[in-house]
Amino acid sequence: MDYTVNPDALRKAGTSAKSAGEQAGQVKLGPPAEDIAEAMPGGKSEGASKQVAQSWDKAIKSWSQAAAQHGESLNASADGYQQSDESSAADIDRAGAQTGR
Repeated sequence: MDYTVNPDALRKAGTSAKSAGEQAGQVKLGPPAEDIAEAMPGGKSEGASKQVAQSWDKAIKSWSQAAAQHGESLNASADGYQQSDESSAADIDRAGAQTGR
């Protein structure tokens, strides 16, 4: 079984994931739901809309952080693969030099 890893592609995906997380973190879904609470004070909609606003804000923050962490993990994986490849290449070069090849 063979597999190939492209560290540059991993880094590109990591950058995209981090960017998506940062952009998602800027989305503010809560305020429109809070407008409902202000428009309908005292009713069931007031409490429910506040809960929805808090839930959305929490979900967006969580997703944003997870996407950024995923991007960082992809970048770290790319670095690990590249370091391993470079180390293996150096080992092969040394072994070749020792055998005169």
